[in-house]
Amino acid sequence: MIAGIFVLATGAAMPAVAQDLYTVSGVHVDQRADSATQAREVALASGQRAAFSHLMDRLTVSNAGAGVAVPDQRTITNMVRDFGVSNEKTSSVRYIADMTVRFKPDQVRAFLRARNVPFAETTARKVLILPVYSDQGYTSLWDDPNPWRDAWSTVANQSGLVPVTLAVGDLADIGTVSVDQAQSGDLAAIDKIGQRYGANVAVVDATLTGTGDGQAVDVSVTRYDATGAPQVFGVHENLAAGESVAEMLQHAAQDVRSRLESDWKQASMIDYGASGELMVFVPITSMDDWAGIENRLENLPMIKLMRVVAMSRREVQVYVEFAGTPDQFRVALAQQNLDLQQIDQLWFIEPLGSDRLTKLTGNP
Repeated sequence: MIAGIFVLATGAAMPAVAQDLYTVSGVHVDQRADSATQAREVALASGQRAAFSHLMDRLTVSNAGAGVAVPDQRTITNMVRDFGVSNEKTSSVRYIADMTVRFKPDQVRAFLRARNVPFAETTARKVLILPVYSDQGYTSLWDDPNPWRDAWSTVANQSGLVPVTLAVGDLADIGTVSVDQAQSGDLAAIDKIGQRYGANVAVVDATLTGTGDGQAVDVSVTRYDATGAPQVFGVHENLAAGESVAEMLQHAAQDVRSRLESDWKQASMIDYGASGELMVFVPITSMDDWAGIENRLENLPMIKLMRVVAMSRREVQVYVEFAGTPDQFRVALAQQNLDLQQIDQLWFIEPLGSDRLTKLTGNP
């Protein structure tokens, strides 16, 4: 047993808990040693190191994360809160299992700050993928077959800073946005389906080209964000030797997912060398409404201290201390569907798209 580690489950899956940024799941270990006990200890240690590497990939950009050397086992152990194992298989000299490792956020943050490694931990608003697929003159979004949608079904449930989901594809979805509207960027239709799923929308338009071993896929991605102009980028994948078209499409979907993650990390990277404090006013409609907004604020890791100063039936006055800059604070709030505004010398937070502030201040 590795000192300082508490095993939550052995031979069974870890109990269902809310997935968070500092939990790494699906780490497969397979080790041999002179005995089953030694094989297990070696496997669990290697699993923690692999989980730590996954966590660094999740929180840091590639050029910064590449500079984070995997520390010694003792350092990693001190950053691990606990872990669980499932699918265990053992022999006299071999140990196989799948691990879920939960890290201590404060210790991981301290580790990165001590090495001057910038990192992001603000989760983006969920992104709804609209997978448009074109092959030999046939274009599909909702119709079957759509192997591009199938590829995304294997990628959408991965954890990370950018949650990704697929539309159900029911009659309501089909009636909300057509393949032509998705490709042409019909903002009314795209916004409507985004509202249905409580998400931003990314139209991922894939076109299969070539024949036989020379097949490839070109993907044009347009990500629509209520807080700014659409973001556009593309990816390209060639069919590798011995690879199926379905596997190539999965790789292309993963490329898109990785790019969404990378772009978001660059945009939301918190400068922990900076900090700020604000007295903000929050217009509310009820105490239940305030409880919901308060919960969203508490979900922001960059908030270091939040204290209610005054409260009435119409508004709550809150003192907030946060890491980073006011602009970074505004970006983080937007991912919780909250808008930070300044009027004269006063700061306000209201739900995105609402007119509460206008009613409260009387400004047109």
